[in-house]
Amino acid sequence: MSEYIKLKDLAKYLHINRGDNIFVTSDVKQLLYLLISNDDDTDLNILIDGIIDIIGKEGTLVFPTFNWDFCKGVPFDIKKTPCKTGSLGKEALKRADFKRTKHPIYSFAVWGKGQEDMCKMDNKSSFGIDSPFTYMTEHNFKNLFIDKDMGHSFVYVHYVEEQTGHIPYRYLKDFTADYIDENGKVSQKTYSMNVRELDMDVTNRIDIFEEDFIKAGVMEKFTVNDIEMKIVDLKGSFPIISEDVKHNRSRKVCSYIGQDSTIHLEEGKQMFELCKEIFPICRSITGNGVRETFKILQKYLNTELILTEVPTGTKVFDWEVPKEWNITEAYIENEAGKRIIDFKENNLHVLGYSTPIDIKLPLATLKEHIYTLNDQRDVVPYSTSYYKERWGFAMSKNMLDSLEEGEYHAVIKSSLEEGSLTYAEILIPGETKEEIFFSSYICHPSMANNECSGPALIVFLANYILGMKQRRYSYRLVLAPETIGAITYISKHLDELKENVKCAFNLTCVGDDRTYSIVHSRYSDTLADRVLTNVLKYHYKDFIEYPYIKRGSDERQYQAPGVDIPMVCFCRSKFHVYPEYHTSADNLDIISPDGLGGSLDVMIKCIEALENNDTYIVTCLCEAQLGKRGLMPTMSSKESYQDTLALKDVLAYADGRNDCIALSDIIEQPVDRVIKVCSQLFEAGLIKKIT
Repeated sequence: MSEYIKLKDLAKYLHINRGDNIFVTSDVKQLLYLLISNDDDTDLNILIDGIIDIIGKEGTLVFPTFNWDFCKGVPFDIKKTPCKTGSLGKEALKRADFKRTKHPIYSFAVWGKGQEDMCKMDNKSSFGIDSPFTYMTEHNFKNLFIDKDMGHSFVYVHYVEEQTGHIPYRYLKDFTADYIDENGKVSQKTYSMNVRELDMDVTNRIDIFEEDFIKAGVMEKFTVNDIEMKIVDLKGSFPIISEDVKHNRSRKVCSYIGQDSTIHLEEGKQMFELCKEIFPICRSITGNGVRETFKILQKYLNTELILTEVPTGTKVFDWEVPKEWNITEAYIENEAGKRIIDFKENNLHVLGYSTPIDIKLPLATLKEHIYTLNDQRDVVPYSTSYYKERWGFAMSKNMLDSLEEGEYHAVIKSSLEEGSLTYAEILIPGETKEEIFFSSYICHPSMANNECSGPALIVFLANYILGMKQRRYSYRLVLAPETIGAITYISKHLDELKENVKCAFNLTCVGDDRTYSIVHSRYSDTLADRVLTNVLKYHYKDFIEYPYIKRGSDERQYQAPGVDIPMVCFCRSKFHVYPEYHTSADNLDIISPDGLGGSLDVMIKCIEALENNDTYIVTCLCEAQLGKRGLMPTMSSKESYQDTLALKDVLAYADGRNDCIALSDIIEQPVDRVIKVCSQLFEAGLIKKIT
């Protein structure tokens, strides 16, 4: 042991400086043992005062004073409810120079410059955007750990989880109990926190981050009196933790059941790279952006994209292919010549299909051509005017409100000319002409989930189908501009679609890490409804079902009366539902390799089910003797009964009326399990195929 440092001097060795904002997490048992062993003073206020002396009035000192009794319905008294997170927090609550923040579960004792701002916060969620954790992030707090492992004490991780999202293993839960404020007033209040999904067996792994933090220069480790100390720069740690949550399924944060369920993660990583490559391209319902995107998709495909150009003016049912739109530049400048917005920085800044302009105009007139969102003030909305000629720009509401009076220069270098609409398809033959059909759209500018994820899934789904050793069905995969492109495609292929398509899926918004969704067909009665619902029901139990009345993508065209293609729409977060939809917030942070790989996994499970969805009938009367065929133990027990129940249940309903999906629904077993059971029984000669 090095030379002993007395308590009164200890703060000088904690690697803190004047003006620092410090959040202390501690376990002082070892420290108190050393103090007693060295006949030193044991008053922890000496350490608190030492830290205060160093950071000074320009700094802020925070201790956790957490207490979880409110979750049990126990009243919270901001002055009297004890701290359950260490002796330093307990001492701080006794002092007049510290004040306590308001949240009854995750409260803090605060001293210094940030005291007033932190203590006036009344955040409902413990880790919400309006919580002290946000203040600590924005004001460059350092988290000082005194003899504490990060795995059980780095609570800041949970703040990052909540702000990042993508956490299937936690959910926001409300708690209500009496609340006694600083004036003694009693009221019933509700607060929330992100709690663990208990059935997912969540186990912290946070210590793993130490290596990453040190490498990034946001953490240092040292010892004082042989006690381990750590300091972590909270703001610097945020992107490292967030990256793990978003793109690594939180594997460094924790482990949980289902974390490694995606078996197509490598393909998901490639799909994410594809999305990154096509994300910057300005696409619309026509134009070179679509063609450029197809060229990039072709690089990832193991077969040829068949491209079709449909000329401007072509009649397609009740519609007409519009003029082709292309754009090279667009911006708005103020009087000083500074560009306020620039198409090159974000192609959502221009109203889709804007006519060309080069004009100077006052702010009031300019505002008539600016599109914003009042309820999402910090994002750029996606806006279009395909079938009426006009010009316009889009920007955040906050930016619009910040514009000063004066003359502005608005420039859009675009063209609307005779041209064509471009769509692409892939045809993969099988043993029969019966088709499984997949569609997605390719017409949106830089939006990751709403645009890029669908084409990426189409490409890698095609590669999977091409690699199948045997294909019962033929497969058709189509990429076309939404609405007008789908209508155009149907107008040219209606007869063969109606004759051949047995099952169809529209794929959109499939790249995020949120739950899965299905938008059912008009009457929820197609083979596509049955197979996708079955796969999601048994493998992804928190999925959401939407009726056809909630439609919104190209399923509208393929399911239209008279067309009647047996199609459902498959999403993760459904269009119109997730908050980033049709805004600049739908960026590459929204999607992930896991999200994309998971969607591929769902579709592959559907294909496998469809390829093996036979109908069987038993070949013998009464119960079959399974034991002599090696399908059942010759000794009967409770365990053996459970093991063979699926075999017996399939035999009970293999009457020629039920395909494998129907059998799955009846006996309440996943369809892939039923297919395996049917294979066993078929090989044993106990059932035969009738389809």
